[in-house]
Amino acid sequence: MKKNSVKLVLIVVLAAILAACSTPTLKVTLVAEDIKWDMVTINAKVNQPIEITIRNDGALDHDFVIAELGVDVLLSPGDVEVVEITIDHAGTITYICNIPGHEEAGMVGQIVVTQ
Repeated sequence: MKKNSVKLVLIVVLAAILAACSTPTLKVTLVAEDIKWDMVTINAKVNQPIEITIRNDGALDHDFVIAELGVDVLLSPGDVEVVEITIDHAGTITYICNIPGHEEAGMVGQIVVTQ
């Protein structure tokens, strides 16, 4: 019985250590306004879950695209969508609005991922 109690304590301690070591979800709100994002840089860690709430406060349609990750979300005025991603490598990932002319007008941002 004592051996089982010791094993149980070790499992609980190990679970607590692993939980403390995991990277918490990064929660970001990104607002699309007419021809601009309110945030142009999101900083994250490798393998950190990222929850991006995208809100269109503009009068035009906007499209949130991360081509490298296959993300493409169309938002009409007033829409709110949530995108969850995890990036498994360090580097810079670009996000854009893919509505014709919007990227060229500056609707571009980046997710900077570090170790």
